[in-house]
Amino acid sequence: MSVLKYLKEYRVVKISLPRHGGESTVVDGVAMATAPPIFEITFLPDQLQPATFDEQASCRITFDAPDGSPQKLSAEVVSVLSETKLQLRLLEGTASFDQKRAYFRVDADLSVSYWEIDNEHGPAKSVQTPVNLSGGGIRIPVKEEMREGSKVGLEIILDVPRPCVIECAATVVRSFLLGGVMQLALRFVDIEEEDRDALVAYCFAEQRKQLRLKVHMMGIVS
Repeated sequence: MSVLKYLKEYRVVKISLPRHGGESTVVDGVAMATAPPIFEITFLPDQLQPATFDEQASCRITFDAPDGSPQKLSAEVVSVLSETKLQLRLLEGTASFDQKRAYFRVDADLSVSYWEIDNEHGPAKSVQTPVNLSGGGIRIPVKEEMREGSKVGLEIILDVPRPCVIECAATVVRSFLLGGVMQLALRFVDIEEEDRDALVAYCFAEQRKQLRLKVHMMGIVS
């Protein structure tokens, strides 16, 4: 069955927009299948930039299905409908499922504290900016690089679907710069199953909230 079955209703997607000169930019949009294999993606103002968009190149699109499974597809441009909307056609045989990722991720504003478990005198440090969260791990902005394999303690405060405080341990997968800010990618290694379920439930709730917001905003400009 076509991956477009997941786009019968509005869904937030990430799309790599090809630009003239061989470059591309990745932006968020709201996609919906209109007459499969045809579908449309609506953008916020100034995201599409039709004058710089290469209509001859194919686009790569990723999104999370309702069950959280990550989906990928490629599509060709049928028409630039407006300054904020593209009409595309699914390229057959290009849809795939990334089996390496067991949990989908969301960007969220959460209260998170972390500390180095091997440094018993090290203080807990708070994260003040948005984090990237899934049921399998978390990416947080930090001030210092940490060695791969280091063990980190975490306190994560959730507000939905029910308030709770999660304490768990994670290992450092890697440190890297993103927008000039050091990021720490962590994988949960010691976490209660009910706490993991709470994280997954939070991610679903946050995804639905973000979807409603984006559909509302993009509906205004479509």
